[in-house]
Amino acid sequence: MLRSSLLLAAMLMATPTLAQPSAVPTRPTDCMVQVTTAPASWLIQGYDPYGSSLPEGTFSITFVNDGGTECRFVPLFDLSQPPFGLSKGTGKPIGYALVNLTDSQDVTPRSGRSLRTPSLRELILAPNESKTLLYKLVANRDDVREAGMFTQDVTIETQNRNFRSFGGTRLVLGLEVLPSARIGLAGAYSMSKGQAVVDLGELRTGVAPVPLQLRVNSTGSYDLQVVSANSGKLRLGSTEWTIPYTVSIGGDAVNLSGASTLSGPTGAGYRREALPIQFVIGDVSDRRAGTYSDVISISVTAR
Repeated sequence: MLRSSLLLAAMLMATPTLAQPSAVPTRPTDCMVQVTTAPASWLIQGYDPYGSSLPEGTFSITFVNDGGTECRFVPLFDLSQPPFGLSKGTGKPIGYALVNLTDSQDVTPRSGRSLRTPSLRELILAPNESKTLLYKLVANRDDVREAGMFTQDVTIETQNRNFRSFGGTRLVLGLEVLPSARIGLAGAYSMSKGQAVVDLGELRTGVAPVPLQLRVNSTGSYDLQVVSANSGKLRLGSTEWTIPYTVSIGGDAVNLSGASTLSGPTGAGYRREALPIQFVIGDVSDRRAGTYSDVISISVTAR
């Protein structure tokens, strides 16, 4: 009988537990904001410092009220780690500006956080309501000194007037600077049909008295490629009469018998160089009178 009574008691105790309904999750009664950025990282990609485009990009943030009451807040940007500026870990950071395009407000965290001013509008969201704001990231092109990826980690935080936070998210700001280089000429030359023309004067054996420089601007190290149409010979029109010559750029002799490559200085950082170009004329004896010419193509590749 004792054993039977114990079994009955256990069954009676278990019955209410089995009959309990499953718990239903309740919606938070407080303000709760979910913050989503598009894209996940705000990167200005493929910026060419010698191009015509500005280092800028437009991005968006969506704010969703997941709470049960109305939310009133201001979106602010905080630096995860000073100093302010986009950086690759070395060198001077690149300054930038963050602008809320929806309200035309500057929200750049120059001092570590977006400056709270009376002109910053509160965002008001009812429960389940969402709003998307557009932002523009503009890097200071005058601060760009070399190629690479420059970033800064920030936090987007939603705060009310009492500085209470309702939610936020981490965000990476960035600028990708492409390796780039440009070349030009300075000195004794003229332009004809979009082509630089260098007059070597009356041909005499030896160094031609022509002051000419190759100007090179680069984000870092670079290579020069030099090609002679006549493989290092000045030719009289379409005849077989030729005069050999050589060229040096920046003091380095160029082999004109085929495509030749000259390697510039190594290392990171902007370069602005003026490289003297020197023409050395070979034997001119027993040549027909006339104008001898060649076409030299010089190109630059940034590394």
